[in-house]
Amino acid sequence: MFLKIFSRSLVARSTASAVVLVSVLVAVPMVVLIQSDVRNTRAELAIRAEMATRIVLDDVTNALWDLDPEEALTALSPLRSIDSFAEAVILGTHGERFAIYRRPGSAAVADGAANPAATAAAVPLTRQDRTGGSRTIGTLLVRLDTGPTDAAIRHHVLVLGGIGAVTLLLVVLGVIWATRGVTLPIAGMTRAMADLAAGDVTVTVPVRHRDDEIGRMAKALDTFRQNAIDLHIAKERAEQAVASKAKFMAAASHDLRQPAQSLLMLTAMLRATAPSPKVAESARKIEQVVMTLKQLLDELLEVSRLDAGGVTANIAVHEVADLFDALDSQYGPVARNKGLAFSVPQYRAPVLTDRVLLLRLLGNLIDNAIRYTPSGQVQVACLESGGSLIVEVRDNGIGIPEDRLDAIWEEFHQIGNPERNRDNGIGLGLSIVRRLAGVLDHPVKVRSTPGKGSVFSVTLPLAPVEPALEPMLRTEIPPAPAPAPAAIPAMVATPAPVAAPAAVAGLATLADAPAKSGEIAILVIDDDQFVLSAISMFLTTAGHRVVGASSVAQGLRAVEGGDILPDAMIADYHLSATENGLDFIDTVWHRLGLRIPAVLISGRLDGAVTARAAEMGVIVAAKPIMPDRLSALVEQMTAARPAGVGALDIAAPHKTPTI
Repeated sequence: MFLKIFSRSLVARSTASAVVLVSVLVAVPMVVLIQSDVRNTRAELAIRAEMATRIVLDDVTNALWDLDPEEALTALSPLRSIDSFAEAVILGTHGERFAIYRRPGSAAVADGAANPAATAAAVPLTRQDRTGGSRTIGTLLVRLDTGPTDAAIRHHVLVLGGIGAVTLLLVVLGVIWATRGVTLPIAGMTRAMADLAAGDVTVTVPVRHRDDEIGRMAKALDTFRQNAIDLHIAKERAEQAVASKAKFMAAASHDLRQPAQSLLMLTAMLRATAPSPKVAESARKIEQVVMTLKQLLDELLEVSRLDAGGVTANIAVHEVADLFDALDSQYGPVARNKGLAFSVPQYRAPVLTDRVLLLRLLGNLIDNAIRYTPSGQVQVACLESGGSLIVEVRDNGIGIPEDRLDAIWEEFHQIGNPERNRDNGIGLGLSIVRRLAGVLDHPVKVRSTPGKGSVFSVTLPLAPVEPALEPMLRTEIPPAPAPAPAAIPAMVATPAPVAAPAAVAGLATLADAPAKSGEIAILVIDDDQFVLSAISMFLTTAGHRVVGASSVAQGLRAVEGGDILPDAMIADYHLSATENGLDFIDTVWHRLGLRIPAVLISGRLDGAVTARAAEMGVIVAAKPIMPDRLSALVEQMTAARPAGVGALDIAAPHKTPTI
């Protein structure tokens, strides 16, 4: 307890040190002086007692020789005048008492051995006998009382002790005052620094008025506080700027994708209906330009969302083998079309991650490896290390110089592309990887050798599993025979089937509807007239019957008025300030009593929208959607339509799309 107080309190340590030092300085000299005074006093009393015996020695000797006690007492009476005299005793040759003389009014004094407060002097009494020889006839013992002297010494000790205690108290108070004069300002500045570290810039720094070292420290701390205030203001402005940027990019995400969507559809239609090869080539080049614009727009908006904190990780347990299969399905054909060997590990283990974000992260790494590998292979490998799974994307491409390993994570930084060839990307892929790694808390590292290739590694936490299930979950998967390169079909990513929600589970599906013949009827709804016109014209050119609507009311009128019984619906999400595409799809389903396949497209989608669409079983596609992708989705949605002629065949005349 006390040690803890001393370790944390400068005042306690300084006060204790001062007390010990002053106590030693006062007590040691005092003890030495007192002991010296006692020794000197007792020595002086002993000398005085011996001198007293010399005064009465002859008379006492004669009285003892004459065996006259009264004469002996008379001979001892001069001792009364000696200070501190207590008692004189005449002893015979055998120690018997011959006479005792005390100071009048004094009590008997015990033997010196039992009474340390008395000082005695013993002198032998000698007498010449008849033969002239010296003969001892007795002993004279004189005792002096040291009580008064000791009392005086005690008085002096008390006086000196009191003076020392007062001095010690004054010293302690002075040390406490001086120490607190240092520690209190320091403690105040320490609290101010702690508050500043916690983000409170409203604290007041004490003792700034002092001109000594503490005052200068306080002024420096006050300057630091002012800098913290400035930084806080700058941080708030930066956060406001980021929020404004996020709002701007959110608006731009929708507004910029709309014309890009129109351009893609119109150029695809123009290329398909071009009257001459020259026009078709021009349309193809326009389409490539729009594709580059789409890629740049997608990646810029992705970076903006990540910087603005608009992307959060939904961590759950996922089987890593499923992730590898998805990567192989998406990037295997791309690598093989370029003449590269591509492989993923046949490994099974549960990991804690966000499936969508991790696939995007690894996909960017694989896409980057494919772009910068002229020939050879791109390989995905994995290795368990402790409680983590390290996934590596390896290639034997151009490699990265060591002095540029840190720069590759910066925006628009590319290796080996000084001419800014858009076929090699725009330089945002690794920047997005770094941001996704931060969101997922999956560290990403890179090692590379120029001319030999690069290895990017991502560390994933393994999910805890039951010991009995561990051999089953973390095992090598027997490799399946790889298909020949020529047998690999062009793959179109399609969403996994989703169970119908309870709200619409009772509705009939397209497969349950009566058969229809003729062209496919598609209802398109979008509040942007240019996008609506472009999609409608593209689908019409593809041979479908299309009815377009620019509002919910117009779309419902087309369905309820018999203008169209759609085989599929394509709906934009943002239709007005209060209406959206999912609500429109749900309304049409209930009006017709039929779950018509639908695609939801939008330039601004969030997690809640995609989650609701998944619950409804609606396919989600981001704007701008590629024409080939849209055609594939239409084919997918209407594949279950029954063939033949049925009662639901609409006899209404063919109408041109509403735009």
